Amino acid sequence: MSKKFINQLTSRLKDRRDYLLREVKLRLTKFKNSSTDRLSDTADIASNLIEDEIIMSIAQGEAKEIEQIDKALKKIEKGKYGDCENCGKSINKERLMAIPFVNLCIKCKEDEERYEGSEVDRESYRFDSLEYAGIDLDEEKRGNMKNFDINDVNPYDN
Repeated sequence: MSKKFINQLTSRLKDRRDYLLREVKLRLTKFKNSSTDRLSDTADIASNLIEDEIIMSIAQGEAKEIEQIDKALKKIEKGKYGDCENCGKSINKERLMAIPFVNLCIKCKEDEERYEGSEVDRESYRFDSLEYAGIDLDEEKRGNMKNFDINDVNPYDN
């Protein structure tokens, strides 16, 4: 990557970071001020609680983005910017221009999203397909499985 390209992205990252810091500070001030209001109407209290949750949720998202930007700026300083953290290959320039703090190449990000949520709990896993579960290799087990049609499901059956 050219020095000019890196400088442009560094500038964009820093500008975005400054903007997000101002926004988080504004949201936290708004949150702090809303908690000092004394409301007597139950509907107003409930409305303010929901608004406070939304404000905090947005602020948390912005804080996470700030962390990602800081991480990208450190990678620029170390000369490792633009490398996928998973496979080590270069992330294409178009992707970096769109999301300058991205840390995975397209293929690795797609793989991550494809298998995200596959873990049901700490001890058992959900399989996305029979082939992935290895069931297609065992014809005896496959023959014992019943294929369900949407019409087989009774919506009133518990």
